[in-house]
Amino acid sequence: MRATYSRAPVVAVILLAGILASFPVRGEEPKVVKPIYNTFSDEEEMAMGRNAAAEVEKKYPILQDVILETYLDHIGQKVAQASRRPQLVYRFKLVDTLAVNAFSLPGGYVYVHRGLLEFAETEDELVGVLAHEVGHIVAYHSMNDVARRWLVSRVMHEGKKAGWLDDQQIQDALQQYGGALLLFVDRKFSREEENEADLLGLYNTERAGWDPNGLIVFLGHVGQFDTTSDLMQIFLRRHPLPGDRVDMLRVELKQRPPSPGLTKDSFLFKAAKARVRMLPPPPAPSP
Repeated sequence: MRATYSRAPVVAVILLAGILASFPVRGEEPKVVKPIYNTFSDEEEMAMGRNAAAEVEKKYPILQDVILETYLDHIGQKVAQASRRPQLVYRFKLVDTLAVNAFSLPGGYVYVHRGLLEFAETEDELVGVLAHEVGHIVAYHSMNDVARRWLVSRVMHEGKKAGWLDDQQIQDALQQYGGALLLFVDRKFSREEENEADLLGLYNTERAGWDPNGLIVFLGHVGQFDTTSDLMQIFLRRHPLPGDRVDMLRVELKQRPPSPGLTKDSFLFKAAKARVRMLPPPPAPSP
């Protein structure tokens, strides 16, 4: 019992350190602080992203179209280089499904579903979504989750060796922290993580040269859409309902209005929309 009492506070402090590290100030871009328990280097994160991307691309059909690939990479790299982690190697790819969704993997991998490109009405909407996904990467959201799972697994292993935890206690703890599988694509981010990614995306979008209202408009469209639609279910499963997020972003822009003259739409975006409409239908989802 003495060993259990001495270790538990230490573990709790380490796990809570990242949560309590910083709080966003209204009218100011969140300052990302890497928690002390996340000891992965950028190189290790990018390697993990490469492995995860290989698995993702076995499961999801990637749209192979030079024009669309070039366009998405063009705007994506502008967003990435304007982010607070430009040193990563970013890759932007289109998933050939009609679902309205986008997701990111550690180390700079961002995937946009074809349905989201068709759903977005202006370029700043698309850029806002890209910047949001880059925000998850900038803030280490997936990697912090990996680090927490690794830490808990390590503590459970050491605890069992020391004799102060039995197999059932270890199993219960692993289930509480999500089990051993590292699920990036289907993981639902917390409200705090989503808010942080939204705010980082807002400032990142403006810094890259686009109107940050685009993300607000996009979320507004999602909120007005039929949320029972199969095309929306994936997006809503991974993201909270957009109402509160829209309100928060509007307050943020009221505190710090965007600069004038930012890009809202472009001919290239309209050309990309026209191009995707010319393509054959996406493959049927695998059973």
